Amino acid sequence: MAEEMITPEILKKCSEEFRNEEGRAYFYDIAVEIADKYPLQAAIIVLATWNTGRFRFMMSDPKNLMDLKEALDKCRPLFEQLKKERFQTANFDEIGEIVKQIYSILSKVKGVEYTGASKLMHLFCPNLFVMWDGFIRRKYRVGKSPEDFLKFQKLMQDRFGKIKWDEPRTLPKVIDEYNYVKFTLPRLRKQRLKKRGKA
Repeated sequence: MAEEMITPEILKKCSEEFRNEEGRAYFYDIAVEIADKYPLQAAIIVLATWNTGRFRFMMSDPKNLMDLKEALDKCRPLFEQLKKERFQTANFDEIGEIVKQIYSILSKVKGVEYTGASKLMHLFCPNLFVMWDGFIRRKYRVGKSPEDFLKFQKLMQDRFGKIKWDEPRTLPKVIDEYNYVKFTLPRLRKQRLKKRGKA
């Protein structure tokens, strides 16, 4: 089956559906606004709303919160090296080692892990990184390692990088919303229906 031809209009439509469907979308906006000044608080907002399955483990031990703070402090200078990079023009081979290093540091924190790491990387470099979740990883047939995360960024750039985009929301964010609407949301709806059937 041929891949859908992606246009700016399709991305805008999916973005609209995403925001209509997901009340949590607005927590992302709040986190982005405070990320530079309050990185730890912004990270907690994103993880608590968009990585809830794993975030509950962070709350089980105060040490996990300190691990998150430490990881963010370690990653700060690495993020700074990537601040000027843009998804459409980034050479992921050249910056690959930094990308893998950040992902490796963040994904080791209990309550962050693989999906959470992608979300935090996007939070601090919103013009560069596309987020993922388990459903999206399965769709694109990638694993959870640092190498897989880098491979995923290249896949997204190959598929979406030539799209002309001049909207306020970054292209990586809107790609995530497209992936969520196309691949995650249908699976979540099925799960909800199954739960209702069992109730």
